[in-house]
Amino acid sequence: MQAGVTKIIINSQVSAEGQSEDLKALAKLMNNEPVKLNKHFDYAQRRIKEINEDPEMREKIMLYETRMLEREQATGKIAYAEGIKQGKVDSAKIILENQLNNGSTLEQATEFVRNLKLISEKELEKAVTLYDSHKN
Repeated sequence: MQAGVTKIIINSQVSAEGQSEDLKALAKLMNNEPVKLNKHFDYAQRRIKEINEDPEMREKIMLYETRMLEREQATGKIAYAEGIKQGKVDSAKIILENQLNNGSTLEQATEFVRNLKLISEKELEKAVTLYDSHKN
């Protein structure tokens, strides 16, 4: 998140029992229910109606929502790919350690993991260096 930005999530589908009148009215507004509370809600309802009745504005909103969805999906795919990569690195480290615990030399264990082709040479070098530094 950007500095100074606060994100507030409101679930307008649950009961607003015990909440302020403003929050109850906001939940109704979010659910497209009529609200008669004050001039701010009157203005918001009027603007929503104007926007919904303007084909150009609706198209802009739909385009914006599509872009936001695409961005969320792309971010999710990146996070998923990073998770897969980290899982492979973690697996390679475990295999390296198991090989060493079963009597292989560091060179033999490294070659064994290299032949599995789970991770890049660079990642393998980092894992070996990390293991070697913790061992000494």
